[in-house]
Amino acid sequence: MLFRSDEYTVVKKSGKKNKIKAEYTFYSLLPDDMKQWFVRPFDYREDERYASYRMQRYSMTDLAIRYVHGSITLEEFKAILKHLFYFLSHRKSEEVTGMEYDAEAKRLYVSKVYERIGQLKEGPQYEELAKLISALTPYRDIDEIVTRYVNLYDRIRSGIEFEHIKCISHGDMCFSNILYSNPDSLLKMVDPKGAMSTEELYMDPYYDVAKLSHSICGHYDFFNSDLYEITIDANMRARVKVDADNRAYVALFKESLLEHGMDFVLIRLYETSLFLSMLPLHMDRPQKVFGFIMNALAIMDSLEN
Repeated sequence: MLFRSDEYTVVKKSGKKNKIKAEYTFYSLLPDDMKQWFVRPFDYREDERYASYRMQRYSMTDLAIRYVHGSITLEEFKAILKHLFYFLSHRKSEEVTGMEYDAEAKRLYVSKVYERIGQLKEGPQYEELAKLISALTPYRDIDEIVTRYVNLYDRIRSGIEFEHIKCISHGDMCFSNILYSNPDSLLKMVDPKGAMSTEELYMDPYYDVAKLSHSICGHYDFFNSDLYEITIDANMRARVKVDADNRAYVALFKESLLEHGMDFVLIRLYETSLFLSMLPLHMDRPQKVFGFIMNALAIMDSLEN
């Protein structure tokens, strides 16, 4: 992915032409009352190798950079959550059958994990990663970790009564894709998952919330910035540590979830699936991948205690 900018615009360009076109088309498919939340793409271009589109350049820093540097006050964070949960609660939704709802949830939070783990195991570096898992965790391989997650998925979801709907979704609503200006109280989102049809705008309503959780609760942006440490304890087990106290921010997030009728345990369960499904996408940085695995295990520990 290539970005080029001048004083007024940013150009996003990639050889993954279908993805770029889907991102560009996403905006035009949105209902008019939802377009205000997204940076509008324009000037779509495509040649034999690349596709690109242009966006207005905003003088705002994304939330990921500010969060990892501790430059978001709790008062400002409350305002940011108010914006985000307004977006989440006012999205257009459609009813689906219970069978359709469960199938979509399983596709996003279980089948996707299995698919991505399959990709991970086909990679040339998996053998070395597997040795780390076997030597430094209580698990023989990644499959045992996934089995633990799927068992948790079945147990936690069995106690929850779901509203059978799907909602228009950003699809990758992590902090690096959210711009916010405090003086103007202006929030804009970039880099949606993309869509080529109205139907593709819709996803499980919890998916965007889980993406928020993996930035707020799961330290995702700290891992991306290499602000974490993996250590070995006296029992020769690996531990991952992020040098940041996010408890007050997590508490505010939990309050927002409660206010909007969302279960914190369920959100963190789905967040676990995100860390597991991201593994093959980050194998250019194997240490970070192992950190993601340790982080997923730590989340599962918290859900079982």
